[in-house]
Order: sequence, then structure tokens, then C-alpha cells
Amino acid sequence: MLSKDSYIFNRIDWYLNIFNNISDFIFLIKVNDDDDFRYSFINKAAKQYTGLTEDAIGRTVHDMLPKILADSIIHQYKYAIAQKHCITYEDHGFFESFDSDSDENYKYFESKITPLFNNEGICTHIIAIVREITERKRKEKALKDSEKKYRLIADNMTDLVSIIDLNGKVIYASPSHNAILGHAPENYVGESFFNFIHPSEIEEVKNQIQDMLKTKESATLEFRHMHSDHSWLWLEVKMSLVLNEDENPKHFLLVAREIMERKLFEEKLRYLAYHDTLTNLPNRRLFKTKLTQCIDEASNLNENIAVMYIDIDRFKQVNDTLGHDIGDKLLCQFSQKIKACLRKSDVLARLGGDEFCILLRVNQKKDAISIAKRIINDIQPKWKINSCEFNATLSIGMAFYEDGLDEETLLKRADIALYHAKKSGRNTFQIYK
Repeated sequence: MLSKDSYIFNRIDWYLNIFNNISDFIFLIKVNDDDDFRYSFINKAAKQYTGLTEDAIGRTVHDMLPKILADSIIHQYKYAIAQKHCITYEDHGFFESFDSDSDENYKYFESKITPLFNNEGICTHIIAIVREITERKRKEKALKDSEKKYRLIADNMTDLVSIIDLNGKVIYASPSHNAILGHAPENYVGESFFNFIHPSEIEEVKNQIQDMLKTKESATLEFRHMHSDHSWLWLEVKMSLVLNEDENPKHFLLVAREIMERKLFEEKLRYLAYHDTLTNLPNRRLFKTKLTQCIDEASNLNENIAVMYIDIDRFKQVNDTLGHDIGDKLLCQFSQKIKACLRKSDVLARLGGDEFCILLRVNQKKDAISIAKRIINDIQPKWKINSCEFNATLSIGMAFYEDGLDEETLLKRADIALYHAKKSGRNTFQIYK
């Protein structure tokens, strides 16, 4: 059986063997008084890294290290003793070679200092575990430099750059938000991204975000964003999902630009596609769309649908004798006078040339007839445009919807009725029979 002393020494050797196989630097420091901190143990990794040898055992920290470095370390030892608990701090310096100040020897360390106290509450020893974190600190610095570079780019872009978390809360907004949308960037941070989107488009944006979380693909969106003056500006937004190191969603990156001019141009194109450029009335395409819609709803209506086909009597003669400029002005004034005879719910369209069409919903057929008579009476035969005076009247053909008719047939019937109105002497109306 081993003696008690042998057992203790074997246990010490066992622990020392463990400490010597740990890659962190381990120092056991004997504390004698305020300025007397002596090495009691230095593990193998610490000796290899610092160049200290077994000769350092029993000697003070000031004996073995440069004064500035020794003062800094002892300051941390004293702080840990005063706090009476473990402390952790980071430090840096030319630790590997005290005589060299090259960048290669500039190292970063993380130190964990643990004071040990006896039964009287006096600190007798300090255990210092030091780990080199140079590579980690360099990566952190590189990341910060990279973030600084990209933030500098983002801060000087004319596009709107923002970052939102997975719940839609704004983390970052570029300064361009102030110039374009009138909101200071700091006013966005911490606010919900959806607070600035037009209410009618919030649901669509939320759905798109959910799709991105599933597919992890980028998306391009268009929506209206509130300006500081409470108007709405159209934005085109390229939204990307940023993933963390584990390929899990981290946050969204948004790069947007204001597209009001493009939207206005698109709106103008849509308007021109459905309206006559001279009179601004609906054109044939829009009229037929509205007529088809009206016929589709006919079964649910307790109303009569009437279509009037109108053209100006002897319009070609006006163009040939007075010129197309006068003819165009006649068409514009003519459309305004007819429109004044109609209700807001009625649809007046120019189909081309001097041909116009009216779509009416009336309770009784006689109501449509009354409107036709009013138009003929209100369009005076005597016209004066610029210095030209001339006579111009109109003729009307009318047809009523019957079950089973499509829009083409109904229009054709009104056209046939117009033909009979002209044949019967013009300046009158006829109903298809």
C-alpha cells in the first residue's frame, strides 16, 4: 500500500501531467504581498510560447517580464483579489519575443484569473489560464473592416438600402431614406417595416416574405411607401434572405429605388390603351369590356341594357371643306355636349372617326328613349368653331339587350338602327326591331 505522502505526490504528478497537456497557458502564482507575485507552476504550453523556463519558478513576475507588461498583469491580479472572484479580460502585445515589435509577433490573449483564498480570507495563490485569440481577433477585425466598407458604400448609395429581421423590424436604414422619403434613418430602426407600406399591399408583401423563408430565394417587389409628407411613393425592391453560418435565415437585405416616373408612364400607357387620345373618352376596347361585363351581370339586374350608336351627320363634308383641325374640335365639343346629357353611370365612348357609342342601364325602355331625344334636342345644328359657322346634326341607332345576345350582336343591332335613322332623313333616332 502506498503511503499517504506517496499518494499525494502521485496525485500531484497526475494533475501536473494534465496541465502540461493542455494547449492553454496555465500559471500558478504564489501571492506573498502586494508586490510579490511569484511563479509556482508554468505548464508546458506556456513555457514554449513565452520562452520562460523552469528557472522562473520561485521568481517574481517583475523578475521575468518587462516592467510595463508585468505591471499590467499584476494590476489584473490585484483587481481579481479585490473582487474576490474570477475575472476575464483581453490583452495584446509583443508577447512571443519581448525584443521584437513586428506585426507577426503582435498577439491577442484572453486571460481568466482565479484568486484562491485560505480559511482566513487571505489570497494565497492565483491561477491564470491564458489563451491566444489572435486569429479570432483578426477575423473580427476583418469582419468589422468589411462591415465598415459595405456600410460606407450603403451610406453613400442613392438606392435605399435597409436590413430587417425575420419579424419585419428594421435593423438598418441608409441615409438615402432621408433624401428620397423624408424619413431620418434612425426613425426606422426598431420600427416595423410594414408600418411604412400602403395598407392595401401589406398582405402581399407578407406573403412574399413567407415564400422567401421557404424557398430562400430572392424576390423583386413593387409597393407604395409612405413619404414623410404622408404621400405615397412607388418603390421597386430587391429583397434577399441572408443566411447565417448554419444556413438558417438571419435577416433580410432590401435594396430599393423610387419608380414614380415609371409608374406614371405605365399608368399613362394603360390609359392610352383604353381611351381615345383626342376626346379622352373610353375607346372601343374599353367600351366592349364594360358592355361584356354589363351583359354578364344582366341576370342579376332588374334593369334594361341599351346601346346607342351615334355619328355626326355629314362629318366628312366638314373635314373636306373646313379642314381636319376644325373637324377635331367639332369631335371634342360634340363629345362634351353629349356627355352633358348623360348620367354619371352612363358610358360614352368614341369608337373611331365620328362614331360614338353609349351604354345605358335604365329601369324602363322609355328612359333610354328620353335620353336619345334630349341628346338630339341639345345638339344644336348651328356650330361656330374659330371663325367658321356651319350646320352639324347627329343620328342615333338604339338596341336593347335580350337574353342570349352577346356584345357583338347587340352592337351590330344598334349599328343597323343607325343606318335606318340616316336613311330616314338624319337628325333623328331609330330603335332596332
